[in-house]
Amino acid sequence: MKVVIVEDEYMVAKRLRRFVEKAFAGQDIQLQMFDTLDDADDHLANNCIDVLFLDLNLGGKDGFELLKQQVSQSFHTIVVSANVDRAVEAFDIGVLDFIAKPFTEERVQKAVDRLLQRQTNGQSKYLSYKHLGKVELLPLSDVLYLKADGHYCEVHTQDNKTVLHDKSLEKLLALLPSNFERIHRSFAVPVTCIQSIEAKEGSKYWLTLVNGEQLPIGRTRVKALKAALI
Repeated sequence: MKVVIVEDEYMVAKRLRRFVEKAFAGQDIQLQMFDTLDDADDHLANNCIDVLFLDLNLGGKDGFELLKQQVSQSFHTIVVSANVDRAVEAFDIGVLDFIAKPFTEERVQKAVDRLLQRQTNGQSKYLSYKHLGKVELLPLSDVLYLKADGHYCEVHTQDNKTVLHDKSLEKLLALLPSNFERIHRSFAVPVTCIQSIEAKEGSKYWLTLVNGEQLPIGRTRVKALKAALI
């Protein structure tokens, strides 16, 4: 288990580290600590981790900026902050838990227990992508379908926009909620956007989306797709 703590108050960071290590007792963990968003962002950009413990106020900078940069990564985030008024915003971005400061050992243990019981499917309501050097957030509810484009992926939205994501279709599906179904080697759709499935000549299957657009269905995926729609 690879753990990162981002906290700029020395005594708070030291206390949190002690509680986290106790909470993971019996687990093989690798724990690293950072006191700036820039250092944490550099580390996350080059290393895979399992869970991030994140303060929201770091030297006057907003910890949510780090989450927006990393929201489509596969690790879980547990926010540890005195800014309890931002809890709803945190859960919308997809955090696993929100621990209010001042925190107790029991509260940290509860968050870690929840982490250990949780499956890895993403719970975020947003998909982050880079556009003109900035990180943008696209609500998952706006996604109509995904189309593979080599090492990248086209994200087609319900308002007829197309976003080129720098992750492949396979990598995105590993992070997205389970309501996204792979229908073909090149396509995936959220089940809520499926209107119908029909067979055409040559035993070929096609899926009709809610906007009337049609996508091919891989023959080996028809049975599983029909089961998902029941």
